[in-house]
Amino acid sequence: MPKIEAGMRKRIAEFLPKALETAVASYKTFSDKQSHEGDPVKFKAYHDACKVALAHIELLMKLVKLADLPEPHLSSEIRQEELRSLIEAAHGDTKGFDG
Repeated sequence: MPKIEAGMRKRIAEFLPKALETAVASYKTFSDKQSHEGDPVKFKAYHDACKVALAHIELLMKLVKLADLPEPHLSSEIRQEELRSLIEAAHGDTKGFDG
């Protein structure tokens, strides 16, 4: 593997756990709020925002796949397990979402 590619994969591996954790937590917090069912404009805006958040998580998941993560060069087994858990949570949140 070329040095640049290995370096990029390492930076992605370091970035992704926090990015996934933040995106999933933000989505869950936002999606638990009222959906403004009585106001069609607010209802649409709410659902559009949820779709954007899911698309963001889905793009992060594509980056996980592209970088072939989780990977042994992460700093510890605990970090590996953390990334696996985040990936599974993100998959669960995006299951059935087709954009």
